[in-house]
Amino acid sequence: MYFETYGDGDKAIVYLHGWGCDGSIFAPIARRLPGYKNYLVDFDGFGKSPPPSQDGFSVADYAERLYEFLKEQGLTRVTLVGHSFGCRVAMVLAATYPKIVERMLFVGPAGLRRFSFKRWWRVKRYKFRKFLAKLKLASLPVSQGSEDYRNCSPTMRATFVKVINEDLSRYAKRVKCPVLIVNGRADTATPLAHAKKLARLIPDCELVDIEGDHYAFFYSPSSFANTVKNFVR
Repeated sequence: MYFETYGDGDKAIVYLHGWGCDGSIFAPIARRLPGYKNYLVDFDGFGKSPPPSQDGFSVADYAERLYEFLKEQGLTRVTLVGHSFGCRVAMVLAATYPKIVERMLFVGPAGLRRFSFKRWWRVKRYKFRKFLAKLKLASLPVSQGSEDYRNCSPTMRATFVKVINEDLSRYAKRVKCPVLIVNGRADTATPLAHAKKLARLIPDCELVDIEGDHYAFFYSPSSFANTVKNFVR
């Protein structure tokens, strides 16, 4: 797993990026925290890390890879800062290996499966047209996957399907460390209602809503860095 480090302090902060990004998205924040050892990782299939196997990774697979990485670096008690998909991995890691995670800060966290009638209907219609195509009664339908799915490389599509279809409620309930969630009020990728539901599931969790969208915190790296510093303290 590729990673970069910034700073040289006693406390370790590990940053976990969202889907379609890599660890470099956190570089402007990490550079402002030289008093900490900041680890910016690229998950398998992102940035400079090689892709998973053809069968794809589940969130638990990513959590295991992260756990092995932490052990390799000799990190036994860390703060995790995650964005979107990175929060999924952080939750599973913290629930599975609680002793290694001291606290977590989530920005626009994903992880709960939401029912969508529109998505349900799109899938049903696609499968029905596919069935008709086999009977030579209709042409083969064009893939109706999401934009994120269509933008995936062929090697990452199996992983995307596994990740996006998994509900992590059971892991959220098992998180024992303190968690701070920051969510933009105009976030459509992970809406505020989703963050509120997640906050209710995590036993020791505080939610702060701010102006902006899914990437709101990244527009002000100084503010983001101060929040991380205060949370770690």
